[in-house]
Amino acid sequence: MSMNYGDADTRTNAGQGRPGDMRELKGMFASRALRLPKQLEQIALVALARPDLVAFGSARSIALACAVSPTTVARFATALGFNDFRDLKAFFQQHLRNARMISASP
Repeated sequence: MSMNYGDADTRTNAGQGRPGDMRELKGMFASRALRLPKQLEQIALVALARPDLVAFGSARSIALACAVSPTTVARFATALGFNDFRDLKAFFQQHLRNARMISASP
């Protein structure tokens, strides 16, 4: 039996736009405003714990770390409101740049 999570992912993010920053993304998860299937939730946990993996890793390396398929990683990006995996990576890269700038400030 094959399940199509693509439609479910779109519905779980209905009314939710792309998060503006990491604080907003964490808030989406904490408030349960965004309901994700188990595999996507696993990616979310890893992404929050290791933002560098998402920022600089490939869909394949993230998938291996989360024990999911690279396609599931791409679905994760769109479920969060990003255009695609590249857009998700850019978001995490910007988060790391911002975090580094804050920690480098006197």
